Amino acid sequence: MTLPLWALLVTGCSSGTDDVLDAWKAAGETPSAFTDVGEKLPGGKCQAGKVSGLDATLCTFDNAEKAKQAEEPGWTLVGNSVGSSVVSGKRVLVIADPRKEDPTGRRINALVKTFQKESR
Repeated sequence: MTLPLWALLVTGCSSGTDDVLDAWKAAGETPSAFTDVGEKLPGGKCQAGKVSGLDATLCTFDNAEKAKQAEEPGWTLVGNSVGSSVVSGKRVLVIADPRKEDPTGRRINALVKTFQKESR
């Protein structure tokens, strides 16, 4: 009897990453499945995938202060690509364009704005 209840609870709960992915989909973007990539940023629980051809990593922290501390190290994930490391609440989004899919930066900007709106 407890197994069906547990399965219902697990499927009924969505992660913060799922909320952001759903917001991107609603905005017309095409996110891939995001997979667990561990602690890509110190203290964070991170998932990574692609959104409309761009590399994205979403990390969730215990509190907003820890997320803010991880914003600067997020730039190491961007590397030499065009991209952004942005904190919003307890989450950090790192987005990079190593394949130069978004030469004007408009897609990056749209993804960041949707993330910030969803993460407040």
